[in-house]
Amino acid sequence: MRQPILSIVLVIAVLALPGLTARAGVTINELMADPASDWSPSDGNEEYHSMEDEWIEIYNDGFEAVDITGWRLRDAVSDSSWRYGFEGEIDPGEVIVVYGNEAYDWEEAHGFPKNGLSMNNSGDTMTLVEGDLVSVVDLITYESFQVLDDRSYGRLPDGAANWEVYDALNPLDPPATNLPPTPGMPNVGSPVEAARWGSIKALYR
Repeated sequence: MRQPILSIVLVIAVLALPGLTARAGVTINELMADPASDWSPSDGNEEYHSMEDEWIEIYNDGFEAVDITGWRLRDAVSDSSWRYGFEGEIDPGEVIVVYGNEAYDWEEAHGFPKNGLSMNNSGDTMTLVEGDLVSVVDLITYESFQVLDDRSYGRLPDGAANWEVYDALNPLDPPATNLPPTPGMPNVGSPVEAARWGSIKALYR
């Protein structure tokens, strides 16, 4: 009986050593494929544009910074046409949001067709790929009703396996969640009272 106990103790001791923490987990965390309002703070205007105002966020739920230089996003039909490429590191607990206008600018700069994030309103699969352009980090498939007109689709809480429709701006037929979309902010808490668009957007300014 002593051998199993000794093995367990050794495993615990090894895991506790500095520098041996697990590789941080970077995930696709939330997305909005069918915006009906002006979402992008980086497009230089206060006008709605169906391509520019799409957004997708990634999240680091680990305990270490991860170098995501060269990592890319693609949708289901763009195996040879990337939508966006990342640079730098993502810190533990950090969320990075990519808006459609940023994806458009990246595509233009790198010689790809200029389609922005190109998330299909009728359903699509978004994939996050490492710098070798082969290894899949994470992917999410969504259906039309989950993203219709200012609904986002995201994990709850951040990095969790559970996905919810964030439908405060366009409630689903019961049961609605009344959760507001949260680009760049934590996906936490419980459903909230339905809110006006202006009060929700003010949170991100």
